Amino acid sequence: MLRKKTHIIITVILLALFFTPIFCQAFEYTSLDHYTRYFYNRYSKHFDNFGLKYASPTYGIQKLKNPETSREWISLASYYKYRSIRGDIKAKQALKDAVHQSYLASLNKLPHAQSFQDAESYFLILQVFENDPNLFNEFEQKRIIYQIKKYIEPGIKANDTENRSLVSAAHWQYIVNLLHTKNILNQSQKEYFDKLIKIKIDTAINSCINQDYWYFENNWKDFSPHYHTVSAFMLMIYGDLTQQDKYLDISQGMYYNIKKVSFKNGMVEAHLGRRPLGLGAQFYLMQGLLGKYFDDPDYSVYLAYAKGHRFFSDKQHPDRLEFHSTIENSDPQFHDDYAFSDKAELALTIPKLQNVNFSSKYYFDDPIQQSSDDSYNIKNTGNKIIFNKIKNVLGSYGNWSHIYNLK
Repeated sequence: MLRKKTHIIITVILLALFFTPIFCQAFEYTSLDHYTRYFYNRYSKHFDNFGLKYASPTYGIQKLKNPETSREWISLASYYKYRSIRGDIKAKQALKDAVHQSYLASLNKLPHAQSFQDAESYFLILQVFENDPNLFNEFEQKRIIYQIKKYIEPGIKANDTENRSLVSAAHWQYIVNLLHTKNILNQSQKEYFDKLIKIKIDTAINSCINQDYWYFENNWKDFSPHYHTVSAFMLMIYGDLTQQDKYLDISQGMYYNIKKVSFKNGMVEAHLGRRPLGLGAQFYLMQGLLGKYFDDPDYSVYLAYAKGHRFFSDKQHPDRLEFHSTIENSDPQFHDDYAFSDKAELALTIPKLQNVNFSSKYYFDDPIQQSSDDSYNIKNTGNKIIFNKIKNVLGSYGNWSHIYNLK
Protein backbone atom coordinates (compact mmCIF):
# COMPACT_ATOMS: atom_id res chain seq x y z
CA MET A 1 0.00 0.00 0.00
CA LEU A 2 2.81 2.38 0.94
CA ARG A 3 4.64 1.51 -2.28
CA LYS A 4 1.49 2.29 -4.30
CA LYS A 5 1.08 5.68 -2.60
CA THR A 6 4.73 6.45 -3.18
CA HIS A 7 4.34 5.57 -6.88
CA ILE A 8 1.31 7.90 -7.15
CA ILE A 9 3.16 10.75 -5.46
CA ILE A 10 6.18 10.32 -7.74
CA THR A 11 3.88 10.23 -10.80
CA VAL A 12 2.14 13.46 -9.71
CA ILE A 13 5.50 15.15 -9.13
CA LEU A 14 6.81 14.07 -12.53
CA LEU A 15 3.63 15.30 -14.24
CA ALA A 16 3.90 18.60 -12.41
CA LEU A 17 7.52 19.01 -13.46
CA PHE A 18 6.57 18.19 -17.06
CA PHE A 19 3.64 20.58 -17.30
CA THR A 20 4.97 23.46 -15.18
CA PRO A 21 7.15 24.91 -17.97
CA ILE A 22 4.19 24.76 -20.32
CA PHE A 23 1.91 26.54 -17.85
CA CYS A 24 4.61 29.07 -16.95
CA GLN A 25 5.28 29.76 -20.59
CA ALA A 26 1.58 30.35 -21.18
CA PHE A 27 1.55 32.97 -18.46
CA GLU A 28 4.96 34.46 -19.16
CA TYR A 29 4.78 34.78 -22.92
CA THR A 30 2.10 36.40 -24.98
CA SER A 31 1.74 38.43 -28.16
CA LEU A 32 1.08 42.08 -28.81
CA ASP A 33 -2.21 41.02 -30.37
CA HIS A 34 -3.17 39.25 -27.15
CA TYR A 35 -2.11 42.27 -25.05
CA THR A 36 -4.18 44.79 -27.05
CA ARG A 37 -7.24 42.54 -27.28
CA TYR A 38 -7.99 43.02 -23.57
CA PHE A 39 -8.13 46.82 -23.93
CA TYR A 40 -10.20 46.67 -27.12
CA ASN A 41 -12.80 44.22 -25.85
CA ARG A 42 -13.25 45.92 -22.49
CA TYR A 43 -13.53 49.43 -23.94
CA SER A 44 -16.00 48.26 -26.59
CA LYS A 45 -18.12 46.87 -23.75
CA HIS A 46 -18.21 50.41 -22.35
CA PHE A 47 -19.53 51.66 -25.70
CA ASP A 48 -22.20 48.95 -25.66
CA ASN A 49 -23.49 50.35 -22.38
CA PHE A 50 -22.97 54.10 -22.81
CA GLY A 51 -22.81 54.71 -26.55
CA LEU A 52 -19.93 55.61 -28.86
CA LYS A 53 -19.00 58.76 -26.94
CA TYR A 54 -15.94 60.29 -25.33
CA ALA A 55 -14.82 63.22 -23.18
CA SER A 56 -11.50 65.02 -22.73
CA PRO A 57 -11.87 67.83 -20.15
CA THR A 58 -8.40 69.32 -20.52
CA TYR A 59 -9.03 69.74 -24.25
CA GLY A 60 -12.40 71.44 -23.73
CA ILE A 61 -14.72 68.42 -24.00
CA GLN A 62 -16.20 68.33 -20.51
CA LYS A 63 -19.02 65.81 -21.00
CA LEU A 64 -19.31 62.63 -23.02
CA LYS A 65 -20.19 63.55 -26.59
CA ASN A 66 -20.81 61.83 -29.91
CA PRO A 67 -17.96 61.67 -32.43
CA GLU A 68 -17.89 64.36 -35.10
CA THR A 69 -14.61 64.17 -36.98
CA SER A 70 -13.37 61.36 -39.18
CA ARG A 71 -10.70 60.47 -36.63
CA GLU A 72 -13.14 60.38 -33.72
CA TRP A 73 -15.54 58.02 -35.50
CA ILE A 74 -13.02 55.44 -36.58
CA SER A 75 -10.74 55.62 -33.51
CA LEU A 76 -13.62 54.89 -31.15
CA ALA A 77 -15.20 52.18 -33.31
CA SER A 78 -11.84 50.45 -33.84
CA TYR A 79 -12.21 48.95 -30.37
CA TYR A 80 -14.82 46.63 -31.86
CA LYS A 81 -12.13 45.04 -34.05
CA TYR A 82 -11.63 41.72 -32.27
CA ARG A 83 -15.33 41.18 -31.67
CA SER A 84 -16.04 41.92 -35.33
CA ILE A 85 -13.42 39.43 -36.50
CA ARG A 86 -14.96 36.87 -34.16
CA GLY A 87 -18.35 37.35 -35.84
CA ASP A 88 -20.15 39.64 -33.38
CA ILE A 89 -22.95 41.23 -35.45
CA LYS A 90 -23.22 44.31 -33.24
CA ALA A 91 -19.48 44.92 -33.51
CA LYS A 92 -19.51 44.51 -37.28
CA GLN A 93 -22.31 47.02 -37.61
CA ALA A 94 -20.55 49.51 -35.34
CA LEU A 95 -17.41 49.32 -37.48
CA LYS A 96 -19.33 49.58 -40.75
CA ASP A 97 -21.24 52.63 -39.51
CA ALA A 98 -18.06 54.30 -38.28
CA VAL A 99 -16.19 53.73 -41.55
CA HIS A 100 -19.16 55.21 -43.41
CA GLN A 101 -19.34 58.24 -41.09
CA SER A 102 -15.57 58.71 -41.22
CA TYR A 103 -15.64 58.58 -45.03
CA LEU A 104 -18.45 61.14 -45.20
CA ALA A 105 -16.58 63.45 -42.83
CA SER A 106 -13.51 63.30 -45.08
CA LEU A 107 -15.61 64.09 -48.16
CA ASN A 108 -16.88 67.22 -46.44
CA LYS A 109 -13.33 68.42 -45.83
CA LEU A 110 -11.38 70.24 -48.53
CA PRO A 111 -8.10 68.52 -49.49
CA HIS A 112 -5.97 71.50 -48.42
CA ALA A 113 -7.61 71.42 -44.97
CA GLN A 114 -6.08 68.03 -44.11
CA SER A 115 -4.29 67.44 -40.81
CA PHE A 116 -2.65 64.64 -38.83
CA GLN A 117 -6.13 63.59 -37.68
CA ASP A 118 -7.11 62.72 -41.24
CA ALA A 119 -3.95 60.67 -41.73
CA GLU A 120 -4.85 58.68 -38.61
CA SER A 121 -8.43 58.13 -39.77
CA TYR A 122 -7.39 56.93 -43.25
CA PHE A 123 -4.87 54.56 -41.69
CA LEU A 124 -7.47 53.08 -39.34
CA ILE A 125 -10.00 52.66 -42.17
CA LEU A 126 -7.39 50.75 -44.17
CA GLN A 127 -6.67 48.63 -41.09
CA VAL A 128 -10.35 47.71 -40.91
CA PHE A 129 -10.11 46.48 -44.51
CA GLU A 130 -6.92 44.56 -43.73
CA ASN A 131 -8.14 43.03 -40.46
CA ASP A 132 -11.66 42.12 -41.55
CA PRO A 133 -11.56 41.93 -45.38
CA ASN A 134 -15.09 40.58 -45.74
CA LEU A 135 -16.71 43.42 -43.81
CA PHE A 136 -16.96 45.53 -46.99
CA ASN A 137 -17.28 44.36 -50.56
CA GLU A 138 -14.61 45.11 -53.17
CA PHE A 139 -16.48 48.05 -54.67
CA GLU A 140 -16.93 49.75 -51.29
CA GLN A 141 -13.28 49.30 -50.41
CA LYS A 142 -12.02 50.64 -53.74
CA ARG A 143 -14.27 53.71 -53.54
CA ILE A 144 -12.80 54.67 -50.19
CA ILE A 145 -9.21 53.73 -51.06
CA TYR A 146 -9.22 55.89 -54.18
CA GLN A 147 -10.61 58.78 -52.15
CA ILE A 148 -7.70 58.36 -49.74
CA LYS A 149 -5.30 58.29 -52.70
CA LYS A 150 -6.58 61.71 -53.82
CA TYR A 151 -5.78 63.17 -50.41
CA ILE A 152 -2.22 61.83 -50.04
CA GLU A 153 -0.31 64.84 -51.36
CA PRO A 154 -2.34 67.60 -49.64
CA GLY A 155 -2.36 65.45 -46.50
CA ILE A 156 1.42 65.18 -46.41
CA LYS A 157 1.83 68.89 -47.19
CA ALA A 158 -0.65 69.92 -44.47
CA ASN A 159 0.70 72.49 -42.04
CA ASP A 160 0.92 70.23 -38.99
CA THR A 161 2.96 71.42 -36.02
CA GLU A 162 5.77 69.70 -34.11
CA ASN A 163 4.75 66.20 -32.94
CA ARG A 164 1.68 66.28 -35.19
CA SER A 165 3.92 66.42 -38.25
CA LEU A 166 5.66 63.25 -37.06
CA VAL A 167 2.30 61.59 -36.42
CA SER A 168 1.04 62.55 -39.86
CA ALA A 169 4.23 61.49 -41.65
CA ALA A 170 4.41 58.05 -40.05
CA HIS A 171 0.79 57.28 -40.94
CA TRP A 172 1.16 58.54 -44.50
CA GLN A 173 4.29 56.43 -44.95
CA TYR A 174 2.36 53.31 -44.01
CA ILE A 175 -0.50 54.28 -46.34
CA VAL A 176 1.88 54.97 -49.24
CA ASN A 177 3.69 51.66 -48.68
CA LEU A 178 0.42 49.74 -48.53
CA LEU A 179 -1.11 51.32 -51.64
CA HIS A 180 2.13 50.69 -53.50
CA THR A 181 2.03 46.99 -52.64
CA LYS A 182 -1.56 46.91 -53.93
CA ASN A 183 -0.43 48.53 -57.22
CA ILE A 184 -2.64 51.56 -56.57
CA LEU A 185 0.49 53.73 -56.54
CA ASN A 186 3.25 53.18 -59.08
CA GLN A 187 6.96 53.37 -58.24
CA SER A 188 7.31 56.95 -59.44
CA GLN A 189 4.38 58.11 -57.30
CA LYS A 190 5.74 56.27 -54.27
CA GLU A 191 9.18 57.86 -54.61
CA TYR A 192 7.61 61.31 -54.91
CA PHE A 193 5.49 60.83 -51.79
CA ASP A 194 8.44 59.30 -49.91
CA LYS A 195 10.42 62.51 -50.51
CA LEU A 196 7.56 64.70 -49.30
CA ILE A 197 7.21 62.62 -46.14
CA LYS A 198 10.94 62.78 -45.41
CA ILE A 199 10.86 66.57 -45.71
CA LYS A 200 7.97 66.66 -43.21
CA ILE A 201 9.85 64.38 -40.80
CA ASP A 202 13.10 66.35 -40.98
CA THR A 203 11.33 69.68 -40.54
CA ALA A 204 9.56 68.40 -37.43
CA ILE A 205 12.75 67.02 -35.91
CA ASN A 206 14.52 70.34 -36.42
CA SER A 207 11.66 72.23 -34.75
CA CYS A 208 11.17 70.18 -31.58
CA ILE A 209 13.88 67.55 -30.92
CA ASN A 210 17.30 68.70 -29.73
CA GLN A 211 20.70 67.05 -30.22
CA ASP A 212 20.37 65.24 -26.88
CA TYR A 213 17.12 63.59 -28.00
CA TRP A 214 14.72 65.59 -25.84
CA TYR A 215 11.38 66.78 -27.19
CA PHE A 216 10.42 70.39 -26.41
CA GLU A 217 7.45 72.33 -27.78
CA ASN A 218 7.00 76.04 -28.40
CA ASN A 219 10.52 76.96 -29.48
CA TRP A 220 12.35 74.59 -27.11
CA LYS A 221 10.55 75.63 -23.94
CA ASP A 222 7.92 73.06 -22.95
CA PHE A 223 8.71 69.44 -22.16
CA SER A 224 5.91 66.87 -22.47
CA PRO A 225 6.50 63.21 -21.57
CA HIS A 226 3.47 62.11 -23.59
CA TYR A 227 4.33 63.96 -26.79
CA HIS A 228 8.01 63.08 -26.34
CA THR A 229 7.07 59.40 -26.44
CA VAL A 230 4.52 59.91 -29.24
CA SER A 231 7.29 61.51 -31.30
CA ALA A 232 9.77 58.75 -30.49
CA PHE A 233 7.17 56.10 -31.37
CA MET A 234 6.37 57.72 -34.71
CA LEU A 235 10.07 57.98 -35.57
CA MET A 236 10.45 54.29 -34.76
CA ILE A 237 7.49 53.44 -37.03
CA TYR A 238 8.84 55.67 -39.81
CA GLY A 239 12.39 54.37 -39.45
CA ASP A 240 11.20 50.78 -39.64
CA LEU A 241 8.89 51.38 -42.61
CA THR A 242 11.67 53.09 -44.57
CA GLN A 243 14.62 51.17 -43.09
CA GLN A 244 16.52 54.34 -42.19
CA ASP A 245 18.79 53.98 -39.17
CA LYS A 246 19.09 57.74 -38.70
CA TYR A 247 15.52 58.01 -37.45
CA LEU A 248 15.71 54.81 -35.42
CA ASP A 249 18.77 56.21 -33.63
CA ILE A 250 16.87 59.37 -32.67
CA SER A 251 13.91 57.30 -31.50
CA GLN A 252 16.15 55.08 -29.39
CA GLY A 253 17.78 58.08 -27.72
CA MET A 254 14.36 59.49 -26.90
CA TYR A 255 13.25 56.16 -25.39
CA TYR A 256 16.18 56.09 -23.00
CA ASN A 257 15.59 59.71 -22.01
CA ILE A 258 12.10 58.81 -20.78
CA LYS A 259 13.62 55.89 -18.93
CA LYS A 260 15.76 58.42 -17.04
CA VAL A 261 12.58 59.97 -15.61
CA SER A 262 10.73 56.71 -14.91
CA PHE A 263 10.10 55.36 -11.42
CA LYS A 264 11.35 51.83 -10.76
CA ASN A 265 7.88 50.35 -11.43
CA GLY A 266 7.64 52.04 -14.84
CA MET A 267 5.40 54.92 -13.82
CA VAL A 268 6.14 58.28 -15.45
CA GLU A 269 4.65 61.43 -13.97
CA ALA A 270 2.88 63.60 -16.56
CA HIS A 271 3.46 66.70 -14.44
CA LEU A 272 7.15 66.57 -15.28
CA GLY A 273 5.95 68.50 -18.32
CA ARG A 274 3.18 70.90 -19.36
CA ARG A 275 0.60 68.61 -20.94
CA PRO A 276 -1.47 66.51 -20.95
CA LEU A 277 -2.98 66.04 -17.50
CA GLY A 278 -2.05 62.36 -17.22
CA LEU A 279 -0.42 59.44 -18.99
CA GLY A 280 -2.61 56.48 -19.90
CA ALA A 281 -2.34 53.01 -21.39
CA GLN A 282 -1.52 54.59 -24.76
CA PHE A 283 1.67 56.11 -23.32
CA TYR A 284 2.83 52.90 -21.64
CA LEU A 285 2.07 50.88 -24.77
CA MET A 286 4.27 53.17 -26.87
CA GLN A 287 7.08 53.42 -24.33
CA GLY A 288 7.07 49.66 -23.73
CA LEU A 289 7.13 48.85 -27.43
CA LEU A 290 9.94 51.32 -28.04
CA GLY A 291 11.98 49.40 -25.48
CA LYS A 292 10.98 46.13 -27.13
CA TYR A 293 12.08 47.40 -30.55
CA PHE A 294 15.45 48.55 -29.21
CA ASP A 295 16.07 45.29 -27.30
CA ASP A 296 15.90 46.78 -23.81
CA PRO A 297 15.01 43.89 -21.45
CA ASP A 298 13.14 46.35 -19.21
CA TYR A 299 10.45 47.09 -21.82
CA SER A 300 7.89 44.77 -20.23
CA VAL A 301 7.84 46.89 -17.04
CA TYR A 302 6.04 49.65 -18.95
CA LEU A 303 3.54 47.22 -20.50
CA ALA A 304 2.92 45.55 -17.14
CA TYR A 305 2.22 48.94 -15.52
CA ALA A 306 -0.79 49.45 -17.83
CA LYS A 307 -2.29 45.98 -17.32
CA GLY A 308 -5.40 45.27 -15.27
CA HIS A 309 -7.65 47.98 -13.83
CA ARG A 310 -5.18 50.86 -13.62
CA PHE A 311 -6.68 52.74 -16.56
CA PHE A 312 -10.24 51.54 -16.04
CA SER A 313 -10.68 53.45 -12.79
CA ASP A 314 -13.75 55.61 -13.54
CA LYS A 315 -16.31 54.11 -11.14
CA GLN A 316 -19.24 55.54 -13.10
CA HIS A 317 -17.91 53.92 -16.27
CA PRO A 318 -15.95 50.81 -15.14
CA ASP A 319 -15.03 49.66 -18.68
CA ARG A 320 -13.95 53.08 -19.91
CA LEU A 321 -10.32 53.24 -21.04
CA GLU A 322 -9.09 56.52 -19.59
CA PHE A 323 -6.19 58.52 -18.27
CA HIS A 324 -6.18 60.82 -15.26
CA SER A 325 -3.92 62.85 -13.03
CA THR A 326 -1.44 60.82 -11.01
CA ILE A 327 -0.64 63.51 -8.44
CA GLU A 328 -2.01 62.55 -5.02
CA ASN A 329 -5.32 64.21 -4.06
CA SER A 330 -5.74 65.86 -7.46
CA ASP A 331 -9.01 65.83 -9.38
CA PRO A 332 -9.10 62.70 -11.62
CA GLN A 333 -10.76 64.50 -14.59
CA PHE A 334 -11.15 61.28 -16.55
CA HIS A 335 -10.13 61.55 -20.21
CA ASP A 336 -11.02 58.88 -22.76
CA ASP A 337 -7.83 57.30 -24.10
CA TYR A 338 -9.44 56.76 -27.48
CA ALA A 339 -6.15 57.11 -29.42
CA PHE A 340 -4.84 53.86 -27.90
CA SER A 341 -6.36 52.01 -30.86
CA ASP A 342 -4.38 54.02 -33.38
CA LYS A 343 -1.06 53.39 -31.65
CA ALA A 344 -1.86 49.70 -31.21
CA GLU A 345 -2.81 49.28 -34.88
CA LEU A 346 0.42 50.99 -35.96
CA ALA A 347 2.44 48.68 -33.73
CA LEU A 348 0.65 45.61 -35.08
CA THR A 349 2.05 46.40 -38.55
CA ILE A 350 5.69 46.08 -37.34
CA PRO A 351 6.95 42.47 -37.30
CA LYS A 352 9.59 43.06 -34.61
CA LEU A 353 6.91 44.09 -32.08
CA GLN A 354 4.66 41.05 -32.31
CA ASN A 355 6.13 38.82 -29.58
CA VAL A 356 6.17 40.35 -26.12
CA ASN A 357 7.45 38.62 -23.00
CA PHE A 358 6.16 39.69 -19.58
CA SER A 359 7.94 37.05 -17.47
CA SER A 360 6.48 38.47 -14.22
CA LYS A 361 8.74 41.51 -14.45
CA TYR A 362 7.45 44.56 -12.60
CA TYR A 363 10.60 46.52 -11.82
CA PHE A 364 13.54 47.81 -13.81
CA ASP A 365 16.96 46.23 -13.66
CA ASP A 366 19.69 48.06 -11.76
CA PRO A 367 20.81 50.45 -14.55
CA ILE A 368 17.77 52.71 -14.06
CA GLN A 369 18.54 53.17 -10.38
CA GLN A 370 20.72 56.13 -9.39
CA SER A 371 20.64 57.42 -12.94
CA SER A 372 21.58 61.06 -13.41
CA ASP A 373 21.85 63.64 -16.18
CA ASP A 374 23.36 66.84 -14.84
CA SER A 375 22.72 68.83 -18.00
CA TYR A 376 18.96 68.54 -17.52
CA ASN A 377 18.94 68.45 -13.69
CA ILE A 378 17.84 64.81 -13.58
CA LYS A 379 18.35 62.67 -10.50
CA ASN A 380 16.58 59.33 -10.23
CA THR A 381 16.86 56.89 -7.34
CA GLY A 382 13.95 54.71 -8.44
CA ASN A 383 11.50 56.10 -5.89
CA LYS A 384 12.44 59.78 -6.19
CA ILE A 385 12.96 61.78 -9.37
CA ILE A 386 14.19 65.36 -9.62
CA PHE A 387 13.72 66.85 -13.08
CA ASN A 388 14.25 70.55 -13.77
CA LYS A 389 14.16 71.26 -10.02
CA ILE A 390 10.79 69.57 -9.49
CA LYS A 391 10.85 66.55 -7.20
CA ASN A 392 8.40 63.64 -7.56
CA VAL A 393 8.23 60.86 -4.97
CA LEU A 394 6.57 57.56 -5.86
CA GLY A 395 3.44 56.86 -3.84
CA SER A 396 3.20 53.73 -1.77
CA TYR A 397 0.86 51.99 -4.23
CA GLY A 398 2.65 53.09 -7.37
CA ASN A 399 -0.49 54.74 -8.75
CA TRP A 400 0.41 58.32 -7.90
CA SER A 401 3.24 60.51 -6.69
CA HIS A 402 3.88 63.45 -4.39
CA ILE A 403 5.24 66.55 -6.12
CA TYR A 404 7.46 69.27 -4.67
CA ASN A 405 8.67 72.37 -6.46
CA LEU A 406 12.28 73.00 -5.48
CA LYS A 407 12.62 76.32 -7.31
